[in-house]
Amino acid sequence: MSHHRLALRMTRPRNVVAALLRILLMGIAVLGVVLLSSWEPVAAQDTPSTGMPTQDIVPRPNSGHAPAEAGDRGGALQLLILALVVAAVSGAIWHLVRQSRRARGVPPGA
Repeated sequence: MSHHRLALRMTRPRNVVAALLRILLMGIAVLGVVLLSSWEPVAAQDTPSTGMPTQDIVPRPNSGHAPAEAGDRGGALQLLILALVVAAVSGAIWHLVRQSRRARGVPPGA
């Protein structure tokens, strides 16, 4: 038997295994698509088993009320904290840029 025929016989099982693996993976993918396309989420119950009506945990948009005190959502304290966080991050970035320029020997304003 020549060397070419022996090499051909050795690669055939690998090709068969690779082809069977591809067919198996394609079958799994098709099965997954079919199962996901027929899946429907379970509908939420109007009343739980206790018989009490459910409450909305997350309020609907524009169904709330304007902040009455500084600590309420969207109040002055939250806006102040936002401004402080923005100022702190900006200050840290400015400080890092200044220190890196100083370490490289770049003159200020360049």
